[in-house]
Amino acid sequence: MESVRLTLSPVWSWPWVVAAIVVMLTVVLWTYPPRVRHLPPWTRRLLMGIRLAAMLVLIFAMLRPALQFEEKDERGAVLIVLMDVSRSMSTPDAPDISRREALVRTLVDNEEALAELGETLEIHYLDFDTEITETDAPGVESEGRFTGIGKVIDEIRQEEMSKQLVGVVLMSDGAQRAIGEDDADPRAAARRFAEQRGIPIHTVVYGLPELTGVGLDLAVEDMIINPEAFERKTVPVRAQLRVTGAAGRRVRVRLLIEDRTGLSLGESGELKEILLEPGAESFRDIDIQDNNQLISVELAFIADRAGEYKLAMEAVPLDGELKRNNNLVQSLITVRQGGLRVAYFDTSRIEQRSIRLLNDTAKIQVDLQVINSGAFAGNTRIDPSLFDPGTYDVYIIGDVHSSMFRLQGNVNLLDRLVLRVGEGAGLLMLGGVYSFSAGGYADSPIADLIPVKLDSSDAVRLGETPPQSLFISEQVQMLPTPDGEAHYLMQIAPGELSESWLELPKLAGAVRLEPRNNNIDVLAESEDQQPLLLATDSGGGRVAAFAPFETWRWHLHGHRELHQRFWQQLILWLARKEFDSDQPIWCRIQPRNFAPMATAPIEFGARDENGQPITDARFEVEVLSPDATWQTVASSLTLDGGLAEFADTAEAGDYWVRVNGQLEGVDLGLPAMGRFLVDARDIEMDNPVADPDLMREIAHLTTGMTIEAEQFGEFVLDLAKNGISAELIRYRHIQLWDGWPLLAIFVFLLTIEWTLRKKRGLV
Repeated sequence: MESVRLTLSPVWSWPWVVAAIVVMLTVVLWTYPPRVRHLPPWTRRLLMGIRLAAMLVLIFAMLRPALQFEEKDERGAVLIVLMDVSRSMSTPDAPDISRREALVRTLVDNEEALAELGETLEIHYLDFDTEITETDAPGVESEGRFTGIGKVIDEIRQEEMSKQLVGVVLMSDGAQRAIGEDDADPRAAARRFAEQRGIPIHTVVYGLPELTGVGLDLAVEDMIINPEAFERKTVPVRAQLRVTGAAGRRVRVRLLIEDRTGLSLGESGELKEILLEPGAESFRDIDIQDNNQLISVELAFIADRAGEYKLAMEAVPLDGELKRNNNLVQSLITVRQGGLRVAYFDTSRIEQRSIRLLNDTAKIQVDLQVINSGAFAGNTRIDPSLFDPGTYDVYIIGDVHSSMFRLQGNVNLLDRLVLRVGEGAGLLMLGGVYSFSAGGYADSPIADLIPVKLDSSDAVRLGETPPQSLFISEQVQMLPTPDGEAHYLMQIAPGELSESWLELPKLAGAVRLEPRNNNIDVLAESEDQQPLLLATDSGGGRVAAFAPFETWRWHLHGHRELHQRFWQQLILWLARKEFDSDQPIWCRIQPRNFAPMATAPIEFGARDENGQPITDARFEVEVLSPDATWQTVASSLTLDGGLAEFADTAEAGDYWVRVNGQLEGVDLGLPAMGRFLVDARDIEMDNPVADPDLMREIAHLTTGMTIEAEQFGEFVLDLAKNGISAELIRYRHIQLWDGWPLLAIFVFLLTIEWTLRKKRGLV
């Protein structure tokens, strides 16, 4: 049924409108008649009537009249009850029960009041986390991953309903914990709801703002560390330790560092405790005084090896602590040193010349120690200082007999080499007549370092000819193994690796090698599957065995770039500097840690020999996810390089970034490597305190009420009696003054008047 009435909304307040009308009437009636007094009576009356009609049109517009149509909405009414089912509602801070159990008990205890309210309107029960699920029988399970209160309010606001929504009851702990697109601001959502719906949201809060009764929990938060450091420098690490329920206990907080022994790109190392060193406190024992404390912790360690590592601060879990995933916080640190120095021992052969081409790079310095052969072998004396600690990063042994490292006085320099490798230096043995078993290395101090089987019965004296069975006499084509295709050492060109390696000429001969055990990585082999390149970690250093006698053929046959890239990567890997930022191509990810579903920005570019940006290069950005899948990432160019954004970060773990660059179809250099972490922290349960302040704000912004669970029944009964009317009134207005007809009438009257006055000579 519809009724209609006329309404006025004057442009000014009524006194001013009345005054304006009086002034207009006075002006017309006082000034107009004398001007038309000489005209015939009918003409005077017509002109006067037209002028008054125009004035009435103006008065009509000033009063702004409208027709208001009123109708009753017969569709009925709906009350929505939103019930939080996220995991934080499983927190048992209510007496003997969880928050969700307390919520369900509230509904059960007030069934009669809800039934009475249900006689006048419909009640819809909806569970929510970041999505909404309708339910007829709310259960006590709370397994929703995150809490998206803002998103849920927006969805209710936008939903088209067959019946009128008259109110919302939000039952939750009020803690907004969501990520990505689900993380809509609840306060902004409540404002939008109030503006568009004009309906109150009443809130019922469950849980406490402090977890005094939750039990024992240790949480490391807000770790601060400089992402770059230099060797042998003390690196401070700061964080906050949040303690709950551990009064009277002693807690150890310690630093852990990644052990990348035997691992390649895409594999994460085990975190191991950092040993205590003078001048660096790598752990601390803290006596806890109160059940709720926030303690600042500062530890330190000495960065003793160059490279990129994962570093962590951990609060060692206590007996009885159930939630342990928040005990540890990780980050990445890059440890740098100066120029990379290589000590290379070999005879005068063509191969050493090609390896020395590495000196053309700004980062690698190869110092060749020529070992005399034949009759002049006795004239060779190796300087013992070459094996002093920290002198060289990598040692290469070519076609050199093990006896050449024994000095007078029963001194064996290979004993010192074992110490240097244990401290982090790299070791590479090349194929040669007197390398490996033939050179007597099976009985040498480095026998346990070399990653191949050595047989002392195959050893020969210096000057003797080894048996031919130790060698591969035919030419060999070097090819990556399946393990090698994923390893940094074999990534000499973008695209299909096997095709790149097949482009290289065959090599003239090699030593027959066999891996020492199943833990050795065979990265390259011949066409008949003879191992050619083997690598492993040994102690603190890395060790590789390269079977071919030569690689200089690659250089002479037009593949200098691939030849140099292979040797650069081999040296950088041995020195643990495969993440070297001084390469032509660079990439940077800041920050290094991200929350799940966050977007990681990847900056990249390339520099020329003078350090200036190469602006016309083309780049390809790839990311290796924790599930071992590579993804190509779209990128855009900037003045200094480019920018890519990687958003597929739902899974916690290590993400590896590889950037290739080309200029006019030619590779600019080694791919730039980087890594970032997606934290495994559980934002829903790390600190599941309730947020009653947010619930009060939502109620206030929507003119709703904040209700204690104990008063929920009274609130429902009050709604049933007085608070909500199931009969809604709709109003519809039609503005009579706002449109072209009124303007057309006004113009028409003025035109007629002007025409008549023109004919009478008054214009």
